[in-house]
Amino acid sequence: MSATPISLIPLILAGGKGTRIAHLHPDLPKPALPVAGRPFLAWILHQLASSGFSSAVIASGYQATELRREIEAFAPKKMKICWIAEKSPLGTGGGAAWSARSSGLRPIDWLVMNGDSYLAGKWPDKILRMEGAALVARELSDTGRFGRLEEKEGRLVRFSEKASGGPGWINAGIYRIPSLWLEEVREGAAASMETDLFPAWLREGREIAVLKESGAFLDIGTPESLAMADDFMHRQEANA
Repeated sequence: MSATPISLIPLILAGGKGTRIAHLHPDLPKPALPVAGRPFLAWILHQLASSGFSSAVIASGYQATELRREIEAFAPKKMKICWIAEKSPLGTGGGAAWSARSSGLRPIDWLVMNGDSYLAGKWPDKILRMEGAALVARELSDTGRFGRLEEKEGRLVRFSEKASGGPGWINAGIYRIPSLWLEEVREGAAASMETDLFPAWLREGREIAVLKESGAFLDIGTPESLAMADDFMHRQEANA
């Protein structure tokens, strides 16, 4: 009898250079930056482990060796991590597809996540219980830095450009994507999740659920947001 396939495995995108904050820690890749006593990515791994995830794939690229060295010392002890290093930048979509193939794993769905942002709350428990494609959304008073998404009756309609600004729902950089969908991406092709893959899937009539969450959200992509990161994580610990 064949083994029951794993329903969901996290695949964390941690290969970006982080050009806006690279000058602050030139010897470290962005997901390894120290935040409240841990590398930032370690906070994400511990959040996943607390919801029962026992394995994860980390897709690295820029300073891949340094990233692995920094994270392994702080990763959850019982979490098995598969490290994949991109040979060249492939974007969020292309990198996710290439890393999924390279991992040798084939869950029913992948939980694709950005390694430079953190969303507090119980969303991991909720997305574990879902089926099919989905993304997590977070409401902000100003979406200008992130762009916004439009949904109707709990389904994704489209993404808007970052320049739109104003209040609305943003893509939190957390996606539940069927393995079959990523396998369709041409091997080695560069592609963005927001501007290439998701629009193509929507044009084909595929349904993508939107999970709206209200947990505290942090993206460490700017000097200003990185400066707030220690206090942010200490608050999450206090509220746990």
